[in-house]
Amino acid sequence: MSLEQPTSQTAASSLGMTLVSGLETSGRQLVTALMCGEPGGATPAADYGSEHTGALELGIELAQDLLRQASNGRRGNTIVELSADADPQSIGLAMEHVLAERRDAMSPAPDDDDDGPVVGPREFVTVASITDTRRLLFQEGAALPDDADASASLVGQLEFATVIVLTAADAHPAGVVSETCALIQQLNPTAAITTPAAATDLGRRLRPIRPRLAHQLASTAGWMLRLDERTHFPPTRGPLDCHVYSEPRPFHPERLATTLAGLTPNRVGLIARSRGLFRLATRTNHVGDWSSTGSSIQLHASGHASSDPDAPVGTTIAFFGKNLHTDAINATLRGCALTDDELIAGPSTWHGYADPFPGWE
Repeated sequence: MSLEQPTSQTAASSLGMTLVSGLETSGRQLVTALMCGEPGGATPAADYGSEHTGALELGIELAQDLLRQASNGRRGNTIVELSADADPQSIGLAMEHVLAERRDAMSPAPDDDDDGPVVGPREFVTVASITDTRRLLFQEGAALPDDADASASLVGQLEFATVIVLTAADAHPAGVVSETCALIQQLNPTAAITTPAAATDLGRRLRPIRPRLAHQLASTAGWMLRLDERTHFPPTRGPLDCHVYSEPRPFHPERLATTLAGLTPNRVGLIARSRGLFRLATRTNHVGDWSSTGSSIQLHASGHASSDPDAPVGTTIAFFGKNLHTDAINATLRGCALTDDELIAGPSTWHGYADPFPGWE
């Protein structure tokens, strides 16, 4: 991994915050300690939030503390280790909202050259074990009771990171490590992937604070780029691939519910991650959010209403995985879409279809 050399911004006129997330406590602690220059010492502790603090509340608290530190004259970088189930995207976006409000309130007069220090998130570091990634996303080994929640947390942390530190590489063959890196790079094409050995350098050679970093990361996850027709990706080589499924017709909810159990590795290939937007015929006012991690699939309401000009007409989903049978994926999901006769019947008939999915708020 190559990091930029310190600049005048990082050295004297900025205060950044590096957030370290990851499922494995020992891995997070090791990387945090190395970044702090204490490879054999205890991890620096900061009393932020509690087990009941939500991501938005934590983001607000972190931003407010960063502003307090800056007003007290501190410059450079502060490192915060998050909990195993942390949602760095919600935390980062909440931080930037608070900081943007503060900047707007403190805008200098036209003849005032003193803008104050640059303050904001500097890095989002995710520490991920190859062992966890293989179990949760590649579905290798025995599943654990909390794997559905753990896999969702892992993917959220991988997709929202500027730097991904991989641990446990020495416990796996080189081919497995390479394959795992390839999947992670597809999930987050903009992240730098490195090892704990580089964490000391990461803590010492600070990159400049980038404006709206959290918002940028929120819009450059691999699935979002794949669904953007303007983004070009070179053809993949090897068993790892991404397939984008598109269908203008809404799904019949009962057929979709029955079909989901059939998206298994022996039928459609290994789906490590899928994400996109979809429509149910019974819910014409809403757009659904499709998200799968490993063997778990979650269908929820998205933030788009049907009237939103950015909302898709039908369904578009990016599938990331190994040895994907794209024809089987297409055939399976198209069997859930409304038939010609059902489409002609119209929404008044659709709303009477059986809908086994939980309600959307």
